[in-house]
Amino acid sequence: MQDSQFDVAIVGASVSGASLAIRLGRKGISTALIDRAKFPRRKACGEGVSDIALDSLNSIGLSDDIKKLQGLRFFSYRLDFGDRSVELASGKSRYLKGIGIQRYLLDKMLVDRAAAFPSIRAFLEVGVKGIKRDGNQFILAFSTGQKITAKYLVLADGVNSGNSKRLGISMIKGKRPLWGISYTLEGSYSKFTKEVLILLKNGFEVYCTPVSDTMLNVAFLTRKETARYLKDHALQDDLLMEAKEKCFFQGEAVGPPLSVGPVGATKRPYRSGSILLIGDAAESLDPISGMGITHGVLNAELAAKTLISIIKRNIPVDKALDEYANDCERMSRPYRGFTRLTGGLLRSPHRNILIPALVKTDLPYLIRSALKHPSYNRTFPVSFFTIFLRLVGK
Repeated sequence: MQDSQFDVAIVGASVSGASLAIRLGRKGISTALIDRAKFPRRKACGEGVSDIALDSLNSIGLSDDIKKLQGLRFFSYRLDFGDRSVELASGKSRYLKGIGIQRYLLDKMLVDRAAAFPSIRAFLEVGVKGIKRDGNQFILAFSTGQKITAKYLVLADGVNSGNSKRLGISMIKGKRPLWGISYTLEGSYSKFTKEVLILLKNGFEVYCTPVSDTMLNVAFLTRKETARYLKDHALQDDLLMEAKEKCFFQGEAVGPPLSVGPVGATKRPYRSGSILLIGDAAESLDPISGMGITHGVLNAELAAKTLISIIKRNIPVDKALDEYANDCERMSRPYRGFTRLTGGLLRSPHRNILIPALVKTDLPYLIRSALKHPSYNRTFPVSFFTIFLRLVGK
């Protein structure tokens, strides 16, 4: 492999971009993995990784690496309304076996694993200043003055993808974006609940995810019209105090909070000509219960399958890319519906009545089955999302 010529260039080295690079590296495909960030870097995130995403990452040999990050397993989500709470999985149905894990450690591990493959070269702390098509290849110009060429281009550079804009890729903006901040707290637990706690209070959703024996992630989310209240430090302190108390945690914030937003607000095509888009660069989902990370990991899995079929198996490019776009839409539809449903429930004025009632039905199990098993008939859950959202006035 020449230093400046690659089969694939991936712009963005977070979870989706780095996991794609690992899949390509396992097949010996020459890949440039590019990111302007310096790793490890902290990133605003709820830091919950679902069992579905874990299964996908474990399938490419990352099980031991993930264990070394010393995250904490969780088995359910608990919704707290202040005066009452409900658990989304209990007893024999505790099937939500995700993990709380510090995002900066996960990102760093994935980048390091990708860079260890002989066929991959990581360009970190390097910005992309220009991308142009030249015949059957792309030319990428870096902030360092260096240029590389690649036969195929993948954009994994997030919801605010400047490269998508530069390349003229259209974007649809959502009507109700969310804004927020996240804290990392360090201290100790008097009890491990093995749950992700979601406080619903004062127009905020507060996601509390244990991420190690000594760390708790607390992320606040709210709509744009109430986001200005996040500047009220007294309000933040009150919510943090309640979060710590209900998570049986004592400790203080490590550094200042990180801001996030807008999220759950954009959608771009998964394919634009011969360019593949993955993760938040393609579609930013409502960040509930780790579905954003899950979507990005599964999206990377589909992108890898497509690129391998083109490069290694000589499948016609247009046919493979058409199938990629269709597969991504089929994969994303239930996740999109899931986040719309859960977001509609959490923000409904009738949530105190609706959520406890639905928890007692088989709906949570049906939804999870639709998300976890690709062959599952997803017609019912997706159709239900649309009908139910009309009822709750989303």
